[in-house]
Amino acid sequence: MKKLALFIGLLGVFSLVLSAASIDGKWVAEVKGKANKKRGGGEQTTAITFDLKSSGSALTGTVDAGGRRKAGAMQITDGKIDGDSFSFTTVQKGRKAKADQKWTWKGTLQGDELRGDRSRADARRGTPFAAKRK
Repeated sequence: MKKLALFIGLLGVFSLVLSAASIDGKWVAEVKGKANKKRGGGEQTTAITFDLKSSGSALTGTVDAGGRRKAGAMQITDGKIDGDSFSFTTVQKGRKAKADQKWTWKGTLQGDELRGDRSRADARRGTPFAAKRK
């Protein structure tokens, strides 16, 4: 009887740990960056909303970078989860004659926070982000 009670207790704790570590759901981050020359070239903050869904080691969903352009949500492609680590790619549609921009996102799930970097294919370094559950 004691063994059964211990097993049920451990199973309950294990299921709580697994549910707390889920990446599924909405996440919100504020990313600081440099504004373009038309906006004075100073620092600007952009709100980014992640809507993520996992299935095994696959990650799908959308990323909405908001901003003034209202480009809409970008679909996640090549999404992968390996333990607490995740990675995916998004493509931001270019305006007028500008080319589309491909972004690579990599990071880790740390409790109720996503931490990582996003980088453009042609960039030397990425921009860090930290997102919290919405």
